[in-house]
Amino acid sequence: MKKTLFYVAGGILIFFLFLSDLNAHDWKNINPKMNNILVDTTLLRATVVTMEPGQKSDTHSHPAHFFYALTDGKLTVHYTDGKNETFDLKAGESGFSIPERPHVTENAGTKQVKFLIVELKEHPYKAPKKSH
Repeated sequence: MKKTLFYVAGGILIFFLFLSDLNAHDWKNINPKMNNILVDTTLLRATVVTMEPGQKSDTHSHPAHFFYALTDGKLTVHYTDGKNETFDLKAGESGFSIPERPHVTENAGTKQVKFLIVELKEHPYKAPKKSH
C-alpha cells in the first residue's frame, strides 16, 4: 500500500513539474497559428510571430532572447504580477532581453505586427572550474 501511494505521489509530482515547465517555457506550443518556427535546435529557437490587432498570446515566459521587428507595431506586455509595459516597435529595430517572467503579449495597435524572436536555450561554452 505504501509503495503504491509512493508511486502515485511520484507520478503526480512528475506530471506537475512537466506541466509547470511547459507552461513557463514552451513558447512554440502556444498560439501555433501566430508562430512560424524557423529553427529549433538544442541551442536556440528562432520564431517569426505574427499578431493581428487586439490578438493576445497565452501566458508564457522566455529564456534570454533577441528580437527583431519586421513591421512597425505596438505591443503591450501584461505580466502576471500585474505590471504592464507598452512598446512602439519600428521595423528594423532590435534588442536583447534577459529571461522574461510569465506574461501575455498583446498587439495593442491597429495593424498586424510581425517580429522575429530568437531564444537562447543553452550556452555551448562552459567555463572551466578554477582550481585552488
